[in-house]
Amino acid sequence: MKKELRRELIKKRLEMSKDEVETKSNKIMDKLIEILKDKKIKNIMLYYPIKNEVSTLKLALFCFDMEIGVIFPKSIKETYTILPCKIKSFDDLEAGEYAILEPKIFEIVNKKDIDIVIVPGVAFSRSGYRLGYGAGYYDRFLSDYRGIKIGVCYSFQICDSVFNEEYDAKMDAIVTENEVFEFTEI
Repeated sequence: MKKELRRELIKKRLEMSKDEVETKSNKIMDKLIEILKDKKIKNIMLYYPIKNEVSTLKLALFCFDMEIGVIFPKSIKETYTILPCKIKSFDDLEAGEYAILEPKIFEIVNKKDIDIVIVPGVAFSRSGYRLGYGAGYYDRFLSDYRGIKIGVCYSFQICDSVFNEEYDAKMDAIVTENEVFEFTEI
């Protein structure tokens, strides 16, 4: 069931036009900026979008302007883990594992110093759980993370269930272009 749901939603996301991705991503990022603008945030972890994922680049620019530390994940394929790396600009990114842009010039940040992680997903459940691509990078990273976890996706990626398992991390909030689901106060 997970594989079918994953395949179906990735296909639907890939069918989105560039304009649709940009418009919906901007709406999602505007909502996030509104939520986060009055919070005292030192560091936020984002991701570089692939396969028509929600783009976090507008939020990254906002954070650069506000002098909030911007962290991007660097994938370590051998261990299926993520290194959280602070960057100073998009120029600090290069194609890494899976051809995803990741930090080439960076400072590794301790997880406890990250206030918020913006989490991508193939789908999210109405109860706050995430379905990823299946390799478990984010599940491992988030397993002992104590900060705020905010999932971002398009409204069609919200499902009644994503068949969560015991090691799946629950989000504190999920933001789509149409709604904000809060499960804990953020």
